[in-house]
Amino acid sequence: MKFSKAKIFLFCCVSFIVGIAMASFIPPKFGGFNVLWFSLVIILSVAIVLFWKNKKAVFFFFIALFLFLGVWRFGLSLPQDFPDKIWHYNNQTVILEGFLGNEPDVRLKNQKLDFNVGKIFLYGEDKKEMAPQAVFGKVLVTADLYPEYEYGENLRIICDLQAPEEFNGFAYDRYLARYNIYSVCYYPQIIKLGGNEGNLFYIKIFQLKNKFRQVINRGLGEPEASLARAIMLGDKRGIPDNLRLTLSRIGLSHIIAISGMHISILSVLVMGLLFGAGVPRKYAFYISTLFLIFYITLIGLPASAMRAGLMGFLVLWALHLGRLNKTINSIVFSAAILLLINPKLLRSDIGFQLSFLAVLGIVYGYPIIEAWFKKIKIPKFKGMRSILSLTVAAQIFTMPILMLNFSTISLIAPFSNLLILWALPFLLIATLAAMGLSLLFSGLGSIFFLGTKFIIDYILKVGIFLEKLPFSYIEFNNFWIGWATLFYLALILFIINSVKKEKKHKLNN
Repeated sequence: MKFSKAKIFLFCCVSFIVGIAMASFIPPKFGGFNVLWFSLVIILSVAIVLFWKNKKAVFFFFIALFLFLGVWRFGLSLPQDFPDKIWHYNNQTVILEGFLGNEPDVRLKNQKLDFNVGKIFLYGEDKKEMAPQAVFGKVLVTADLYPEYEYGENLRIICDLQAPEEFNGFAYDRYLARYNIYSVCYYPQIIKLGGNEGNLFYIKIFQLKNKFRQVINRGLGEPEASLARAIMLGDKRGIPDNLRLTLSRIGLSHIIAISGMHISILSVLVMGLLFGAGVPRKYAFYISTLFLIFYITLIGLPASAMRAGLMGFLVLWALHLGRLNKTINSIVFSAAILLLINPKLLRSDIGFQLSFLAVLGIVYGYPIIEAWFKKIKIPKFKGMRSILSLTVAAQIFTMPILMLNFSTISLIAPFSNLLILWALPFLLIATLAAMGLSLLFSGLGSIFFLGTKFIIDYILKVGIFLEKLPFSYIEFNNFWIGWATLFYLALILFIINSVKKEKKHKLNN
């Protein structure tokens, strides 16, 4: 058994990811046996040294070592109950002082505040406030819409601290745990203390983002404004439920979600249009990469967008190289690094799952689908065939996650993506120009946004039309979700195996 160093590296990364996956599903009391996992890592490290000349044994020891490293890393991410951690004080009435660690998430009826705690004041038996204690951690605060708050603002909060709980089958506790949030409080008394502890760079970005948000609101009516904010700024506040449902049913939910799937497709669209315009591959790659950096900065550099941007860059790099399958080691290594930083992403972050699978779909599925479309003589038509191939590949690989989480499969998704995705780059250009001009000439915003309005109206009308078509989507119950997921997993394995056989055949010839 002989493997190249690159292949061994790939197996080790996959083993690490599998270890995190295993630890994500076992009961936390077992995952938290950090001494046991650390001991196994040490034993396997010693075994590698002792059996170094036995390459076969060393290979399996390395695989086992990275497997237990993954389990150990997940165990280290589990919260420890110490007095200096804010979740230690759940189920108590407390006074907290700290600052907002992120931009407020404003919803239709309330706002969510990501509150970084620095001090806690407990009440004594006489109900009087005791001396402050230093604590660390985050609390997700649900507050009224007004007054408004800003990133970095210092606040004093009096609230009943609670642990997040599962509701209606939704694992809200795991959802928040990926952000290291283990405490929540609802509608507390909030006092502004003055001052700002936020990072100056982020303060300026959020201020600019807020200006753009106001410009869009003045230049467009609803629902056009809410869709433009979601696509341009990653701001999903105010999107009507019926529009969310429509986009889900026609397979276009990704255009309002800053995920790896959305950014990868968007990056490929930009690069494809540059190819179609005759721009050389090298310069198209650099321009698309700059666009990617600009877009992620524009939406405020959230962690989810930066992870998605990394996946999008890997797709651009693959297209730049001209051979998609060369990047598989980079993709798996990137996923392993992201999970090393935050191992809770694998099970609890749908965006991460969609990002990873969409990129794998583009790497493995795109060559097969593109070859099949070429065989049945679908015309290129300025890169439209490539766009269709990429979106179909991404849709196939992300289908199991969409089924498991949303119980809906869009049968019309490839067609809807073909009809709508081509318009996204033009929407981005038109909206960016309108936002810039509106900042200079504020009274003419409605005129500058006419191009944006036209494109968004087209997207909305096409979406509503496609949703009404018979058999445009299927809603699954739990029984059929299981069988459909198995079918798609088998399909994905078939595609990967076909790519490997094709690669092997080319090498032999």
